[in-house]
Amino acid sequence: MKQIYLLLAISFLLLSCGNKSGQTTQNFCKDCDYTVQVTKILDGDTFSGLTADNKEVRFRIYGIDAPEYRQAFSNKSKQYLSDLIYRQTVGIKIQEESDIYGRPVVWVYTTKGQDVGAEMLKAGMAWHFKRYDSSAEYENLETQARQQKLGLWRDINPVAPWDFRKSSRSVFQ
Repeated sequence: MKQIYLLLAISFLLLSCGNKSGQTTQNFCKDCDYTVQVTKILDGDTFSGLTADNKEVRFRIYGIDAPEYRQAFSNKSKQYLSDLIYRQTVGIKIQEESDIYGRPVVWVYTTKGQDVGAEMLKAGMAWHFKRYDSSAEYENLETQARQQKLGLWRDINPVAPWDFRKSSRSVFQ
């Protein structure tokens, strides 16, 4: 009899743990393509994650552009993204299979259902990348952060990352 209870207890534990990535996707992001375990934060809009088949993939967050390395607020933006998702399981919804650097461009969702791009904009840790996204929601989030002088909007003259990249290229040419 004890063996039956033991087998039932073990079965229950195995079922409750289950395939974590499959269950997680169903629970917090029904529209997501898959989940990943975040392994590295590269900057405020790029991270690496481990897929269910243990493949490490570098992702670019859709709709935002964060400060570049050596640009004002780049470390704070990177840290904010890290606080949101580092070592967490996140839902991935693919917008584009690959950008010019071979990274999937994706929507990212926390287990609490938070849109990570929106969270970065709300905190003033990224610009709305209007060149690639025309959503009113993201535009409004950036506008609100600007008006409240949150994050990078505290700077007297914040320089958009695309302008920073353009000026950096001209310096090295």
